[in-house]
This record gives sequence, C-alpha cells and structure tokens, in this order.
Amino acid sequence: MEEQRNSPPLQPNKTLECIVPVSSLPKDFRKEINRGVSTGWKCLDKFLQGLRPGEVTVITADTGCGKTTFCTQLMINCAMQDISVWINSWEMRPEVILRKMASIILRRPMKLQNFSEQDSALFDEWNKKYHVFINPKTIGIDIATLGKQLIIAKSLGIEVVMLDHLDYLVNNRHEKLHEAIDETVKQLHEMAFSLSIHILLICHPRQSATSGEEIGIHSLKGSSSIKQYADNVIILHRSARTDSTASEGKVKVRVAKNRMFGTEGNAYLFYQPEWDGYLEL
Repeated sequence: MEEQRNSPPLQPNKTLECIVPVSSLPKDFRKEINRGVSTGWKCLDKFLQGLRPGEVTVITADTGCGKTTFCTQLMINCAMQDISVWINSWEMRPEVILRKMASIILRRPMKLQNFSEQDSALFDEWNKKYHVFINPKTIGIDIATLGKQLIIAKSLGIEVVMLDHLDYLVNNRHEKLHEAIDETVKQLHEMAFSLSIHILLICHPRQSATSGEEIGIHSLKGSSSIKQYADNVIILHRSARTDSTASEGKVKVRVAKNRMFGTEGNAYLFYQPEWDGYLEL
C-alpha cells in the first residue's frame, strides 16, 4: 500500500503573527503622536517638533561652528523639562563640559575663571534640581560596550543621550571605513529604538566647506548610512562665513531631515560669546 503523504498540520506559529488585519491593531495607535520633548528653541521646534524616544538625531557642522556647545545646551534644555540626560564627550575633558554647562546655566563666562562661592552654590542648586549625568572617561569606546552602558542608562531613567562624536565609535584603521560607519550608525538606531531613548550623535564632515558653500549631508563621512538610519539631521552654519553682511553670532540651524513629520527648513539662533550659548530672537 502506497504510503500516504499528508501535509504537516498547521500549527500556531510566528508567521501568522506577521499578517494581521488593520482593525486588530491596538487602539493606542490612534492616540496623538508623541512629539517629544522641546529642544528649548521654538524656532527649531517649528520644524523638528521635539526630540522623540527611539530616534537618532545627527548634528553636524563645519569646524568651529559650535557643535558640542549646541548639543550641551540642548541637553540642558531637556533637563530643565525634568528629562534625565547623559553627556558623553570623548573629545572634551569633563571639566570643560562642566564649565560649558556652568556658563550656559549661570549666563556667565565660566570657561577660565574660578567659581566664586556664589557661582558654586547656584550651580550646585541647579544640579540638585535637574538630572544631568556625564561620562568622565575620554578614551573613546566600542559600540558593543556602549550598548551595555545604554542599558544601564535606561535603568537609571535617562531618556536623552549625547555622543560626541561618531569617529570615537568607529575604528578608523578599518580597511572599509564606510562599511564600519554604516554598521555603527545602524546599531545606534537599533539601540535607540529598542531602548526607547533619544540619541544625539555629533558627526564631523569629511571635508570643510569653502568660503562660498555650506556643509550638507553629502559632506558627512558615511553620508549614505546617515541618510538612511538617522531620523533627524541638523546642520549648523555660521552665517557670516558665507554672507559678509550677516551678524558674527548668527547661526543657521538647518533641519535637513525629519523622518517623522517631514518638515524641513532653517531656524536661526545667535551665539552669545559672553556665556558660550545660543539665544533665539
């Protein structure tokens, strides 16, 4: 008697979980979209809306345009909305970041001078009220170790993380640098998404702008991966470098990518050298 060939019985499996009717999706999907925490600048929120959990925002600019200062103030702005933040700067020593923070918070030039008793008291009072964490190590890190640290950061309630900058996460001796950048940015995007945190990633351009042009996404190392995996891209530009009539402190803040809302455009801030920070008019 010929052996009967039966098809294997249908079993509940993961395949069927991938094909579901729209009507069965959770009702929570219909609630208002979380626009995220404000950047602290209304002119920038107009385009970006806010910093949302699970996203990566890339910040870039030509040399000396104030990327670290901009991001440090952005972290302070988040902290003042009761958001716990974590600053990683592998390029600047922790005492330099502390002084940047103090200058912005106290609105005084704290880069070089000693802290008076009043300065220290006011700065300590601010730090007791708001939650800013810092990584005191400045030797760089590999992406796997950073992943473990991000899990710990999440357990501490940290919601926004600043990474300064991408080059310290990528092995520059890698034979295929672009592939290494691609993989690193991809993993950062996956970490942000899975941990529901926001990552601010400072990236340096592979080339400097000439006097007649501005830095763009195309100027970034690994620009193709940044276009693909970054949720938002912000480009800073000192207007006076390409416009002789512009005020020396005028800074164009260009939202060059906004995955969630698609709104792109230019906001303008004004750098205040007296206290090393930015204001909007």
